[in-house]
Amino acid sequence: MSRIFLSTIFLMATMFAAAQSAVSEKIVAALDSFSFNRPQEKTYLQTDRNNFIAGETIWFKAYATLNDKPTILSKVLYVDLVNEAGNVVDKKMLKLKNGTANGAIDLKSELAAGNYYLRCYTMWMLNFPAFIAEKKIRIINSNAAKEKSKAAASKKVNINFFPEGGNLITGLKSIVAFKALDENGKPVEITGDIVNVKNEKIISFSSMHGGMGSFELQPNANDTYRAIAKLADGSQKTVALPLAKEEGITLSIDNSSLGKTFVKVERSEKNKEKYNNLLLAAQLNYQVVYMGKFNFDEGLDAAAINKKNLPAGIMQVTVLSEDGKPLAERIVFVANHTISNSLLQTNLVSLEKRKKNIISFDAKDFMNLQAAIAVTNAQSDTMKYAPGILSSFLLSADIKGNINEPGYYFKDKEPETLQHLDLIMMINGWRRFNLEDIMANKFSALHYPFETSLSITGKVLQSNGKSVLKDGKIDLILKGEDSTNIMSEAKTNQNSVFVAGDIEFTKEATIYYQGTNNNNKEGLVKVIIDSAYFDTLHLAKLNTEIFLRAENPNPYLMQLLAASQATDSSKGKVLKEVVVRARKHSETDSLNALYASDIFYGSDQTLVMNQNINYYDVWQFLRMSVPGILINPSDSGVEVKFSRYEGLDFFSTNGSGSVQFFLNEVPVSISFIESLDPTDIAMIKIFKGVTGIALGVSRGAIAVYTVKGKTGRDWRQKGFDYFIKSGYAAGREFYRMDYSAVNPVNSFTDIRTTIYWNPDIKIKDGKAIIEFYNDDVCKKFKVVMEGMDANGKLLHAEKEIE
Repeated sequence: MSRIFLSTIFLMATMFAAAQSAVSEKIVAALDSFSFNRPQEKTYLQTDRNNFIAGETIWFKAYATLNDKPTILSKVLYVDLVNEAGNVVDKKMLKLKNGTANGAIDLKSELAAGNYYLRCYTMWMLNFPAFIAEKKIRIINSNAAKEKSKAAASKKVNINFFPEGGNLITGLKSIVAFKALDENGKPVEITGDIVNVKNEKIISFSSMHGGMGSFELQPNANDTYRAIAKLADGSQKTVALPLAKEEGITLSIDNSSLGKTFVKVERSEKNKEKYNNLLLAAQLNYQVVYMGKFNFDEGLDAAAINKKNLPAGIMQVTVLSEDGKPLAERIVFVANHTISNSLLQTNLVSLEKRKKNIISFDAKDFMNLQAAIAVTNAQSDTMKYAPGILSSFLLSADIKGNINEPGYYFKDKEPETLQHLDLIMMINGWRRFNLEDIMANKFSALHYPFETSLSITGKVLQSNGKSVLKDGKIDLILKGEDSTNIMSEAKTNQNSVFVAGDIEFTKEATIYYQGTNNNNKEGLVKVIIDSAYFDTLHLAKLNTEIFLRAENPNPYLMQLLAASQATDSSKGKVLKEVVVRARKHSETDSLNALYASDIFYGSDQTLVMNQNINYYDVWQFLRMSVPGILINPSDSGVEVKFSRYEGLDFFSTNGSGSVQFFLNEVPVSISFIESLDPTDIAMIKIFKGVTGIALGVSRGAIAVYTVKGKTGRDWRQKGFDYFIKSGYAAGREFYRMDYSAVNPVNSFTDIRTTIYWNPDIKIKDGKAIIEFYNDDVCKKFKVVMEGMDANGKLLHAEKEIE
C-alpha cells in the first residue's frame, strides 16, 4: 500500500474525527444555552384524594422543581380548578418556600358534577403552556346520576403506529409500536394482522398493556402495509401503516437492563455511503451523558450506554449525520428512582371506631425532606394507579400525549412493568425541545418573567398619557384585609415603567397610589397600572385532549351523597303545610352575606358591633356579648378561653385551651385582635363546638371582620386613586380529630372520607411518626406519602391497611 494512500486514509480519519468533535461541541453548547436561556420549572400537585363530593374541601401540597431540585427562581405559585369548558371555577395564589406550598380549595355545594382539572404552575411556566401540570379530579353532586345515564359506551377506536427511531426503511427490520384508544381516550385491547398490498398476511399482533403493543416488520420495496385490527365486539378496523423510505437508518434500542442501554443502528443499501460515519448522542436533563460514533466500514454499529450513575428520568438518544443533522431518535427511561413503599411501617393499627393508629416512615436517606401524607377511607378513592410525584416529575412532564394510569409504571421495577414503560417511550415521544432547532439557536419567545414576590407594575407618563416621563415616581399605600399595612414607592425607568416588589399579603388589599413628576412636583401625570394575571384569570386552555366522560362516579361517595339526600328528604316529609312570609333581612344576615365565606357562614353566634357605644377595647365587647367566655391577662399577654358549657366537652374534658382567632378569615395571633380599634370592627362570629371543626380548630374560634373600605384615613382626599388586588391564599389547617382530648362517646356521627391530612410532616432522628384516629365507618385505610428533599430526591410511599 502506497504512502500516499495511507496518508489519504489518515487525513480522512483525522478530518472525520475533527468534524465529530465539532458536532459534539455544538451539541453540548446548544444544550447548555437552552438550559441557561430556557430553564425548565416543573410542578406537581399532591391532593388528599382524587374523588370529591361538591361541598367538600380539596387539601393539597404543591412541589416546584428546577433542574430536578426545589426551584430557587420562582416564589409564586398558581393553582386553578378548571371545568370541562375551560372556565376557572376557583383559583389560589400561593407563596413558594423551598419549592413547596400547601393550601385548600373549598368546593361550592352547587358545583356541577363532572370532570375537573387542577392546574399547577408558576408565571415562568406560562412561557411553555404545553408543560403546565394538570391533574384530573372527579366531583359528584345530585346531578351525578343524570350525568352517568348520559355516558355511552364508545364505538370509535383510534389506532396509531410508531416505528422505532422515527421511520420504516425498505429492507431493514424495525420494531413498530402501536396504541389503541376509544373516543373517550380510554385504552382498547386489540388483536389483528399486518397485510401487504396483495392482502397477504405478514405477521399477527396483539396489545400487551393499556391498548399498547409492538411487532417487528421488514418492509419490502414498492410495497405498502395495512393493519386489520379485531375489536372486542367482533368488528374490524383497517389502518394504513407509515410508508417506508427507500434510504436512511433504523435505530434499535434494548433498555431491559437496569445497568445499560444497548443501541444498534442499521443503514439502507441505497446511498449507504452517506450513512457510514454517524454520531450517537444521549442527553438527560440537558446534560450529554454519552457521545460516541458509528462506522459501518469498521464494524462499529452498536453501543452500550452505562446508566448506573445517571439520575432517574427520560434520556433522549439521537443518531446524527457527520455534519450534525438528526437522522433517528428514541427516548428511553432511566429507572434509577426509588420505590419507598417498604419504608412506610404500621406501628399500631385499629380499625375499630374512634381508635388510635400509629404509622412511621424511615426518612434517614432523605435530606431536609418536605413531605405530605394523606390517610383516606380506601372506598372513597378507587382511582387505580393515579398520577403521583414520580410519574408526574419523571414522566408526564416531559412527553407528549395523555398517559392512562401513570402511577402503574412506578409501582415496582419488575421486568414486565419496565417493558410496558418502554412502550410509553416509543409511543408518546419527546416534546421538551427539538435538538436540531436548539443547535440552530431557534428558541421560543418569552412573554412572562420569573416571579420572586407579589408586585405592582405599570407606567407613569406625561399628562397626555403617551409621552415618556423619564423621572417619574409612584407612591403606594396598601391596606390589606389581613391588617397588612405597607407604604412603598417606586421610580420609573427610561421607558416610564415602574416595579414595586416585595409586597406580601393574604386575601385582598386596597392599593392607593399617586404618581409624581420628580422634576415638576406640581405637574400632572398619568398612571397606568398593569392588570395582575391572577385578578384577570377566568379562562384556561387545557392541555388535556380528551375528558373521560364515560367514567362512573365513585360508588362509596354516591352512597354518602344518597344518604345525605335521603336524610334531607325525610325531614321534609313531616311538613303538612308551608306558609311563606317575606321578611326583611336582618343586619346580621346582611353582614354575613357581605363578609362571611361558606366555611365561616355557620357559627354559634354572630355579633354586630353597636357603633353608638364607645367600647374601650374588643375584650369589653366580647365580655358583654358572649356567655361563657374567659378573658384573662397572663404573663404572655391576654388569654381567651371558652368555659365548659353547651357540649364543650366535645373539644376538651377540662375546659382548658386558647381560642383560635381569625381576622377577615385569616388565622392571626391574639396580638392582632388586641390592637384593633372597636370602631373598625363590623362583625364578630363565635365558634364554640362542632361549628369549629370545619375551621380546623379544637378549642373554639372567634372570627373578627373589619369594616370593608375603611382605612382609618381616606387617602383619596389627598389625591390618591385606588384599586383592589388579590394576595396569597389564606392558610388553613386540616382538623385532626383527637379522641384523647375529645369525649369519644359523643352522639355526633363521625364520617370522614379523608381521615388525616398533614402537608408538613416533621422528621425527628430520621423518622416521621404519624398518629390519627379512625372514624365511625372506615374499615380500610389508604395511606399515601409523597415528598421531595433538598437534593431533589423524590418520595412516593403507598400502603393499604385493613
